[in-house]
Amino acid sequence: MASSTLFALPKTQLRPLISTKKNLIPFAHYTRRSVTTLQPSDVKYEYVEDVERLDYYTHGGYHPTMIGDAYHNGRYIICHKLGYGRSATTWLAEDTREGRLVALKISTAESVERTCEAQILSHLADSPSEHPGKINIPSLSDSFTFPGPNGTHRCFVTDAARISIHEAKDASYHRLLHLPAARAILSQLILGLQFIHSQGIVHGDLHLGNILLSLPPDIQKMSSQQLYSKVGEPSTQRVIRRDGAALDLGVPSEVVVPIWLGLGSDEITLADSSILIADFGEAFDPQTTKRLTAHTPLLLSPPESRFLTEEGKSLSFPGDIWTLACSIWEIFGSNPPFESFPATLDDVTVEHVETLGKLPDRWWKIWEKRSDWFDKDGRKNVKGSIRQWYGNEARERYTEISREEKIRAITA
Repeated sequence: MASSTLFALPKTQLRPLISTKKNLIPFAHYTRRSVTTLQPSDVKYEYVEDVERLDYYTHGGYHPTMIGDAYHNGRYIICHKLGYGRSATTWLAEDTREGRLVALKISTAESVERTCEAQILSHLADSPSEHPGKINIPSLSDSFTFPGPNGTHRCFVTDAARISIHEAKDASYHRLLHLPAARAILSQLILGLQFIHSQGIVHGDLHLGNILLSLPPDIQKMSSQQLYSKVGEPSTQRVIRRDGAALDLGVPSEVVVPIWLGLGSDEITLADSSILIADFGEAFDPQTTKRLTAHTPLLLSPPESRFLTEEGKSLSFPGDIWTLACSIWEIFGSNPPFESFPATLDDVTVEHVETLGKLPDRWWKIWEKRSDWFDKDGRKNVKGSIRQWYGNEARERYTEISREEKIRAITA
């Protein structure tokens, strides 16, 4: 079939969006890097919805940040939470020197020595390039470290953003963007990634969760009190241990539900569609760093991330092109291109082959379970697929219905 040729692109087509500069910055070398080495606390807490993992408030973990906390000699005053991730919490703060709202990304203590994010953002910001995509990269206005009860943390100060495209889609019933806004977002995304690649950097974690709508200028210039007048005071929840004991020093007494400054994707107009490409925690220079594993969401991971380890090769610019293509699909549509649930490596590879055809021979031979779904030529093995569906692995993946539940369903 025609699509089978898509996995066989000549090597000359798998290149960064424009030629890259070489040997620019001595980023740290990592032959393999896990997303986090943090060991969650054994303490159990009462569940709080829509906040970070409470058991990450432990040695090496999150810093216990509270509304009103001041950082960097009192320059930045925390006024709300923007979000959280595996390796950081991100806060909206008032920059008392500049008179504007900024984003403070406070890393977990264990990730301070593991990420090159500060160096990469500084490198991109200091580039003399006049490439139009440069404006779609957050400007690193400050960076500093500070000690806390859970260790030493790094804080990045950047432009604040409004909401991710992923969140905007989740807030919309149809998960769709109006075509003019979709086109504007897509053109900025391509230009932004083109600029990143032109500086010799691979983003490494490109998806709609890291594509952010810019904060409108009128909100950027607000004080914390003006912000509260517009969106209300921060919503907080007490942190309570299930065993009733007192909280440890490194655990906040309350957590903050992230602020909502966004809108549904179907409400985004052309005027709202300015974007920033965020989260460079997985970014790297492929000339100095050997990266064997992609940490993008499994369904969006480039196929080579599964097979390169056995080939002794490293991820590079083509991985960003794959995730860019997945992002383009989702920006113009309602859902991502691959949607296995629950997803395993094999499930995702099956979707890749069904959509694009047989894998390159060097990967096809490595994939041990290919015969469970396909014949030697990459055509669907219907009998094998049925056997796999009803096999032990599939049965273990889904909850079995008890005899009593079956009887109730029949007699209802």
